[in-house]
Amino acid sequence: MDIFRMTNRSGVAQVLFALAISAIAVGVILGISSYAYRADKILGHGPLASSVSSSEGYLITLVVAGLAILSAGVTYVGLVRTKSLTGRFSWLPQVIIAVTLLLLVLVPLQRFGSSSWGGVPTFLVSMPSRMVVALTLGFLFFHAIERLLRPASLRDQGGLGATTSVGGSATAIRGLPGRFTPGAWRVLAAMQEEAKRFEHGFMGTEHLVLGMLRERQGLASKVMVNLGVDVESARSQIEGIVGKRGSLYTGSVGLTRRCKRIIEQAARRARESGRRTVGTGHLLLSLMTDPEDAAGQLLESMGVTERRVEEEIRRFGYESEETETRAS
Repeated sequence: MDIFRMTNRSGVAQVLFALAISAIAVGVILGISSYAYRADKILGHGPLASSVSSSEGYLITLVVAGLAILSAGVTYVGLVRTKSLTGRFSWLPQVIIAVTLLLLVLVPLQRFGSSSWGGVPTFLVSMPSRMVVALTLGFLFFHAIERLLRPASLRDQGGLGATTSVGGSATAIRGLPGRFTPGAWRVLAAMQEEAKRFEHGFMGTEHLVLGMLRERQGLASKVMVNLGVDVESARSQIEGIVGKRGSLYTGSVGLTRRCKRIIEQAARRARESGRRTVGTGHLLLSLMTDPEDAAGQLLESMGVTERRVEEEIRRFGYESEETETRAS
């Protein structure tokens, strides 16, 4: 069984991933702290020891500095870029790592000629190790501050602008062309929520496909299922693509150019076919016409092609236009 797919189905698996990420990050920090302690013993506390050459001392200090930065880097990867694995338990590694580092910082330093406090390993109660821990803890602190200082609209709504309630779903997408069926609005709202979940300041075609997969009653989802797509597998693979980008908040928000072009093309298709509203079928069909789109390529590898989508839409028929919602 693909362990990455399993995280989307089991809360237990998400907790296990969270614990594993915490253990790896803390293990790396402790290992680097131990190295810093040993390096300090070699170099001494004052002038460079006569037993160590200048080049050796210089190299050792560079290695210690690099490893200290590495400890913060590993923590960043563990906390920010693996949220698709830990799901709703993404807070757990943050708590575990932060509490562990705080405890290490608060442990009293060892005095010469005395045993370490509480039997703590010697390298953990030395100044070099404490500096490594403090550097990593500083990253956690400023990462938390950065999130708190984001605009309230960005924190609460994923940074995607003002919201408009449509059919019970909140959407926050400005400048969309044409009108959309209630199902299409739900897909667009789900696209926003997916971008928020990954802390992205943009909405791309991968988020759009995740939105289609969430709207199980929509034509797009029905077509994909009818063409043999396993919804959970597709969701897992697309989340894997999106999750690799980590948190990419840049201060600007909205649709990517490619995603906006896909939606505009869907609106154009709807008009050309005499439809008054844009449905999820139009969105899916437009997506499959872009040969360079990563999400479309993934769906195509699962047997979803432009021709087959067109055939299924002709067989199903487009969504009902009885209830229309004007895009704001």
